[in-house]
Amino acid sequence: MSESLADGFDAVSFEQWSEAATKGDENVALMTLLENGVEAKWLYTPEDAIAPDPSGLPGQAPFTRGTRAGRHWQIRQEQTNPDRVRANAEILEDLNGGVTEVTLRLDRAAREGLAPGTSEFDDARGIDGIAISDLNHLGEVLDGVFLDMAGVALDAGASAPAAAALLAAHWRENGVAPEAALGSFRYDPLGTLARTGALPASPEDALAAAGDLATGAARDWPNVRALAVDTGVYVEAGATAGWELGIAVATGVEYLRAATAAGLDPAAAAARIEFTLAAGPDQFLEMAKFRAIRRLWARVLEVSGVEESARHSATYGATSARMTTAVDPWVNMLRGTAAAFAAGTGGADGVTVTPFDRMIGQPADLGRRIARNTQIILQDESSLGRIADPLAGSWYGEELTDEVAKAGWERFREIEREGGALAALRSGLIATTLAGLADEREDDLNHRRRVMTGINEFPLLGDDGTEPQVPDRSKVAGDGARLNQRPELSGFGRLTEALPGERLAAATSLASSGARIDELDAAVAGEAFSLPGLNPRHDAIPFEKMRRAALEHEKSGGERPQIYLACMGTIASHVSYANWAKSFFEVAGVETVPSGALDGNEAQAKTLADGGFRMTAICAGRNQSPEDLADLVARLREAGAEYIFMVNSTPELNEAAMKAGADELVRNGLNLSVVLTATLDRLGVEVKA
Repeated sequence: MSESLADGFDAVSFEQWSEAATKGDENVALMTLLENGVEAKWLYTPEDAIAPDPSGLPGQAPFTRGTRAGRHWQIRQEQTNPDRVRANAEILEDLNGGVTEVTLRLDRAAREGLAPGTSEFDDARGIDGIAISDLNHLGEVLDGVFLDMAGVALDAGASAPAAAALLAAHWRENGVAPEAALGSFRYDPLGTLARTGALPASPEDALAAAGDLATGAARDWPNVRALAVDTGVYVEAGATAGWELGIAVATGVEYLRAATAAGLDPAAAAARIEFTLAAGPDQFLEMAKFRAIRRLWARVLEVSGVEESARHSATYGATSARMTTAVDPWVNMLRGTAAAFAAGTGGADGVTVTPFDRMIGQPADLGRRIARNTQIILQDESSLGRIADPLAGSWYGEELTDEVAKAGWERFREIEREGGALAALRSGLIATTLAGLADEREDDLNHRRRVMTGINEFPLLGDDGTEPQVPDRSKVAGDGARLNQRPELSGFGRLTEALPGERLAAATSLASSGARIDELDAAVAGEAFSLPGLNPRHDAIPFEKMRRAALEHEKSGGERPQIYLACMGTIASHVSYANWAKSFFEVAGVETVPSGALDGNEAQAKTLADGGFRMTAICAGRNQSPEDLADLVARLREAGAEYIFMVNSTPELNEAAMKAGADELVRNGLNLSVVLTATLDRLGVEVKA
């Protein structure tokens, strides 16, 4: 094709386009606020191109365009089944189904280093993760896994160094050469402190342990990453893209300093760090975020004296728990797909998709299969894994990346002025800021400035067809007694006496001898440290509270919350108003019963009375008369309507309804939680705080 697509058309200036887009209204801003501090213009032109291009080429510093250069990203799947035998079967099924890496989330007993034989251990065994305490347990879970082909990542909280020793011992027991071992110990002490509010030692000691673990991994396991910067908890607590990046870079700097203090040079330290960003459903913003984190981190490493080719650390994405819902969980597939698309095309080295049913119980076979197949389809059928930086060259994409990067760098500088990531956690800067951002986000959701399908718009009432799976803890109920049958071990003093960088090797030797996670933890524990943890604020919580209250009310013998939609005129004239009302009220679990096209106001009143409805909403098309509407209000009241809503229509009809005695006008822009909680209360349903 030799001719331009624009041939035959007159050139249009930006001023001409702007005049047409705004219809001459100078108050129209020609931009959309994506989130705090990040804007998207309505039109981008060559004048918006960033010069000189800061992004470079794929595979080259500053790695904005990624490090994979057309290779597939890693498909990482999290495993949380408490039953070790079942967990192993699911891991093998995942690997055979296309997963390339697995994350082992240890149960609460292991993550908190609880000792078997205590009530605390028994209560926490099998809760929110796999019941792993020693090398034998880990061997059960990884039986049959080709360890030189499939990477193994750990999610072990404060017990990550002890869990790392178990994994290292497992590699050695199975003859895996040091250079062939693939995986990530994922020790993230500051992330653990932010999420749980507690560490078994001072944060300074925890950071020193992080540096020591990185040094030991670099020496003994050259292709294994030791430290993780996981932003999931910060995003759940309210972080925007800018704050997420700022916290990520600040935390990475803390770990870089700890690793260099332990003896690694900055390049070697960077190779031991893995970033995991929370991937959300706003695909362009998320793509820009994944591009921006590499650019920012490359700048940190440049200042640290790292040569160009080594100015990067592994960057993973995990679909955000903030957007994952328990109500109508099927829609999680849509959000998960958009998030995985954004992370993958944004250049992530690996992606974890949360099974759509994770919030309602233990992920079932279908949830796990859909999670991995989502990525396989994106990579292979859509060929996205073969494309390097598909956002490249887009004026919008490049400028958005620049905006997000600048916002992240400014937040990073703010945290550094506070004294660094640890100091910002201690002072409350991060907690206070994120709480304020969470309030803003909740307000946006309540006013539908931000929309979540199935939650604050287009809800699905009734049986959604899911069957929640309850984690089976019975298979691990006797772990405490069995673990205590082992003879007492000695030699734990070697951990405290180990030279810098040798603690991992010493712990690995003890793990091979049968040492448990709690024993390895206890040997190096100091004085416990605590501060208020962050407050996760998942997007759906206010709406799920209302839906749950309505469901529990009905299950306890109460009447199903219902509202009668008195629809005036023909279906064609009122259907858009009725559909709006259905979406509005059913957000709270209040079933809407539309009248359809009835013959006059008397029929409306009779239908309301015959149905025993206490509450109604009038859906009047624009072609109704104010007098007819006023008559309907009066008739509905006489027929027993205790509360009458008027669904927003023309100003004349709204005024007529309110003058005739309607109780409330509902329209876009109202606070859903306030209006709908009051609606449920009038129907006898209590929404608990």
